[in-house]
Amino acid sequence: MAKAGSADPAHAAGSTRVPDRSPLSQLSQVYPKVVPIQRESLEEQVYARLRASIIDRTIQPGQRIPVDRLAQEFRISRTPILNALKRLAQERVVDCVSRRGVFVRRFSKREMARLFEVREALEGMAVRLAAPRIAPREIRALEKLFRGFDGPPTAARIRRYIERDRYFHWRLVELAGNEQLMAALDSVNMMFFAYQDGVVRPPAETVPEHLAILKALGRRDPEASETAMRLHIRRSIERLKVEAEAEDARAAEALGHGRAGHGTRTRRSSSGGTDASRGNAAGGRHHERATR
Repeated sequence: MAKAGSADPAHAAGSTRVPDRSPLSQLSQVYPKVVPIQRESLEEQVYARLRASIIDRTIQPGQRIPVDRLAQEFRISRTPILNALKRLAQERVVDCVSRRGVFVRRFSKREMARLFEVREALEGMAVRLAAPRIAPREIRALEKLFRGFDGPPTAARIRRYIERDRYFHWRLVELAGNEQLMAALDSVNMMFFAYQDGVVRPPAETVPEHLAILKALGRRDPEASETAMRLHIRRSIERLKVEAEAEDARAAEALGHGRAGHGTRTRRSSSGGTDASRGNAAGGRHHERATR
C-alpha cells in the first residue's frame, strides 16, 4: 500500500507500544540467526522464523530455501523445517517444485491486485468495528507515525514508511477486537509482505488518506471510517491493475518475439534442406548425362 525521521515507530507512536505479534515486530527477527532452536514448540518456532525471514525479505521472492543448511544452522533435523514449509505452501507463500526444492513464491501485479481486493473488504470491516472502540490517544499516536514524510522519497525514508504503514494497518485491525478477522488478514498480509518491494503509491498520496481514515475514526463514525479505508485501498488496486496490464503486455511481447525467432530459424532450416535437395537432384541429372 504504502509502493523523515529516524525514530522507531513504537517511539513515534507515543504511549502506544507495538504489539509483539504485529508485522513491525516481526521485521526485527533477522534471518539467519545461528542460535540453536529450543526443543519446545519446535515446528512453531521454525515456522515463525521462516515466516519472518520471508516478510523482511531476507529470503527473496524466487529464492530457493536451503533446507539442509537451515537444519545445520538451527541444529535440528530436516523434518520440522519441511513441516513448516508445508504450512507456508498451504498459505501460498512458497512453491514446492518437484526435484528442485522449495522457493519463495513470486506474485504478479494481477495477483497482488486480487489480494488488495480482499484487504479492501476486510480492512473496511476492521475500521467499522474499531470506530466505536478506538481511544483518542490511539488516534494521536497513529497520526504521529506519518510526520516527516513530506521530503524527497529516499530509499531509507521509504523503508521507514513501509514499516509504519504496516503497523498502522495492523493496529487498526487489532483495535477491531475480532480474532477471526485478524486471522483472515494475517494470511492475506503474509502474501502481501512477501511480495512488497517498495511502495505501490508514494507517501505524498497515501499519507493524506491515512489521516482521513483517522479523522473519521476520531468522529467515531463507522460508515465514514469504512468508506475512507476502502477508498484508500481501492486507489492502490487501480494502480496495481494498470501495472498488471503493462506487465501482461511485456510478457506477451516477449512471447511474441520468442515465437518469431523460432519461426525464422525453422524457415531457414527448411529452406536449407530444400536447397540441398535441389542440389542433389541437379547432381544426379549431371551424373546421368555423363554416364550416357
